[in-house]
Parts: sequence; structure tokens; C-alpha cells
Amino acid sequence: MCMKVDVRGLPCPQPVIKTKEALENAKGEPLLVIASNEESTENIKRFLNYSGVQIDKIEEENGEFYIYTKEYSLTPDKDLEPQASICPPPQTRTGTTIFINKDRLGHGSDELGKTLINAFIATIKDLSVQPRTICFMNTGVKLTIEGAETQPYLRELEEKGIELLVCGTCLGYFNLKEKLGAGKISNMYDISETMLKSSKVITI
Repeated sequence: MCMKVDVRGLPCPQPVIKTKEALENAKGEPLLVIASNEESTENIKRFLNYSGVQIDKIEEENGEFYIYTKEYSLTPDKDLEPQASICPPPQTRTGTTIFINKDRLGHGSDELGKTLINAFIATIKDLSVQPRTICFMNTGVKLTIEGAETQPYLRELEEKGIELLVCGTCLGYFNLKEKLGAGKISNMYDISETMLKSSKVITI
């Protein structure tokens, strides 16, 4: 026999608060907590671990999570409201994203522009300050394909942990999807979200 706690659809920190109330009312009897997403489930797991309550098992069914606890005993003076460690803080903008929307740098001479973009990408890997992400769109995706002068430098950047997002629609437009040599195929949603979450976006 266990007490059922339904926290589906509740915003943080309500799932944890409801779980806390159930812990106090169940007086050591096992709980079944039902959550509707992974974030709530992780928050509840952290809270139960903090409270010294062992989890028996977690089952997922149709996108819902069933968290079963074992019998437990609460320490009387245990603070069961560590809110700062339960709900993650609001996301803050971090890192620099470079947005490359053409296969050359600057305006005027196209030949010079292509030489400059090659030199720019080759230089990034040796800088003391590194970008978190580089996004490629429009003709900028041509820099990522096999055979491009910039492709080896971009592979080095990937190996250093820099994320390379390449517009899939753009690759398709230029019939280059099968020739991608660096980075991963991405979409407008991910590229836009990445830029909005960055503390700085530099457009090349």
C-alpha cells in the first residue's frame, strides 16, 4: 500500500512542495509520485535524495513518470525546503556565438573576401578566447562541406568542443547535404534559440 501523489502539470516548485507534504503525511509509508515531464521528475528525485528517502523504481508510460519510494523515516530537524537546490535557476545568456551567413568576408572583392574568411576561420582555433557555437546559413554553409579550404579548420574546432550548427534548408537549397564535412545539420529553431541564449552574437 502506498500514498499516491499526482503532480502532473504543476509548475516548479509545486511538484516538490506536494511531494514534501505527502512525505510528512504518509508517516513513513511508501509514496507513488506521478509527474508529467522529465524536469519535474529530476527535481523530485533530488528532493527525495536530499530528504534521505530511497527511490524504489521509476517507470515511464506514455510520457508520464511514476516514482515509487521505499519506506522511510524523516529526521525531525531535517530542512525539507531547499528551494534553491530543487528548482534550477532561470537560464542566463552565456557564451559567444558567431553567425556566418556567407562564404566570404566583407564587401567589394569576392576573391579577397574568400581569402579573408578562410584566414578568419583558421585563426579562431588559435585564439585565447573561443566561441561556444558557430552557426552557418545561406552561402556560409559552403564553408562546411568536404573539399572546402575551411573544412579541416572547422573539424579542429569541433574537436575542441565548439558546436557547429549548419542550416539544413540551406544545404538542401545548394544540394550539399551529402557533402557536409564539418558540423551537424540544424534548423532555424535551434539556430535562433542558440543565438538568443548567447551573451554575444557576432555576425560575419
